[in-house]
Amino acid sequence: MAHSTYISELIATRLAHDLIGTIGSVSNAVELFGEDDLSNDEEKEVFSILQMSSLVLSRRLKFFRLCFGLSNATVKDMDELKKIIEEYLLTLGNPNRPISCDLRIETPKIYKLVMPSVMMMADTLVKGGKIEVMQNDLGIHVKAVSEVPLSESKLNNIDLVLAGKEALENPSLYAPLHYLLQYLEGNDVPVKRLDDTLIIGE
Repeated sequence: MAHSTYISELIATRLAHDLIGTIGSVSNAVELFGEDDLSNDEEKEVFSILQMSSLVLSRRLKFFRLCFGLSNATVKDMDELKKIIEEYLLTLGNPNRPISCDLRIETPKIYKLVMPSVMMMADTLVKGGKIEVMQNDLGIHVKAVSEVPLSESKLNNIDLVLAGKEALENPSLYAPLHYLLQYLEGNDVPVKRLDDTLIIGE
């Protein structure tokens, strides 16, 4: 298992990666608002960029706060957890190829297991699709479903991390999986991948 400091570095890098582009869009839009020669149509376009970017930032930060933050930031019920996950997934990829979520678990208390798993499997989707989260008596299944084949490189690197090895591409992309494994360390709860599904506890 990787050292906790290394995992903290991976998480910080991953969060910065997922936020920096949108923050840049906000910064550029604010600079444009400072110009005096903007037409009404241009102002509307800049305002639209600000609205969309702020919505993406809000949704991602809310997800990250629960996923990686202190456990005192709990969710009240299943509806709130489902909403936070669904809104995060809508910030990913092409709006014309959205990612939806089918959440079928018994309690929101396992969000610390569900959220990094959702984040990791969503990365395997190439052109939209759905993340199915199912819980049974033995464990949790997080499945990526799409009409387009999943990213083989992402799946292969997931397998490397599960085997205790380093991913062959940017390791910070696999911060959610590293976090999940460390969160479960010492609890004798296995994590494995079977085809398009990340399985926790079986």
